[in-house]
Amino acid sequence: MHIIYLFRPKNPRVHHCSESFYKAMTLNIDSDIASYSVKYLYSVTLRESWLLIKQLVNLNKQEEISVFFFLIQLDYLVLALILRTISKLLNKNLEISYLMHEPKFEKGRINPLKAYIVFLYHLVFGYVGDKILLPSNEAFLKAQDFVNNDKLYKLNLSFLSLPKDILQNNLAQLKFSWDNEKSFLLLGRADRDKNPQGFLSLANLINKDYPKQARFIRGGSERNIQVNYDEKLIIRFPGFISNSAKSFLLGLSHFVVIPYSFSTQSGVVTEALSYGKLLIINDIPTFSYLKGLSFVFFTDFNDESSMSKCVHNLFSMDINDYENRYWEAIRYFQENHSEAYLSKTLQEIL
Repeated sequence: MHIIYLFRPKNPRVHHCSESFYKAMTLNIDSDIASYSVKYLYSVTLRESWLLIKQLVNLNKQEEISVFFFLIQLDYLVLALILRTISKLLNKNLEISYLMHEPKFEKGRINPLKAYIVFLYHLVFGYVGDKILLPSNEAFLKAQDFVNNDKLYKLNLSFLSLPKDILQNNLAQLKFSWDNEKSFLLLGRADRDKNPQGFLSLANLINKDYPKQARFIRGGSERNIQVNYDEKLIIRFPGFISNSAKSFLLGLSHFVVIPYSFSTQSGVVTEALSYGKLLIINDIPTFSYLKGLSFVFFTDFNDESSMSKCVHNLFSMDINDYENRYWEAIRYFQENHSEAYLSKTLQEIL
């Protein structure tokens, strides 16, 4: 008997991690993973923790418990340490897996103290955990510096797939507005390394070269930075963006803008692809794996001539070209980030 526990993070921005894992593990009833008992826990409560500890203590030699933790929470680390101690003392079959989003931050990206705390957290989890899941090549390389490489596994970020009727309805509305007004979206919480100023520069350039032919939307909050948005040019939805609001904004946008100066990976990229969004991305090494894809447009957000060339390519597309790229983005998502991809990859890892 193999029992799998999945813990949903407190941060709603990363619920997609545990939700997609749960869907993937129960996707096909005949698969090896689906034959396991999968328990989805919404929080680390004293009651749930005690029941898990009790179950581990009473585990026989033919049984195994796997626990999946996602991202940074102190109670995750405390529970993982307790479970690992018990498994060692009583020789129980326990496997701890942890999704390590940002193994360590480059100097200057965030507050140095916070960066150090994040590193210490990951250092301990790298020791306690059996399998450390890294969502990008960049994250994998960073983790190699301080985690036993035999524990490391590359696993793309994943989201739940959208029903085809929703995708078709969104496309119909987007095609209707394509010739008159193209929509550009900057989504998610912005820090200095996410370069929101790049979005402003792009909006100003498009407004100058293609006046009244575009709409610019900013959804999300800024942290530790001050951004002066032109309220006449950019429609703002400040603060935390709920899942329903995010779905609404993605549904009405043709393009999602990723002007990041630094990044290890981006959940915004993955989620945007699930909606068939065309991407405008800053040309940095992290996103080089997307080069050559028809639905991705690279530019240098610090170079006006580079942005002008990119914008010209965008506005030169006809509606049929746009539709083809829309569906290609969704196909790419299905093959590399969906619950179907995750189910297949987890079977190999487990």
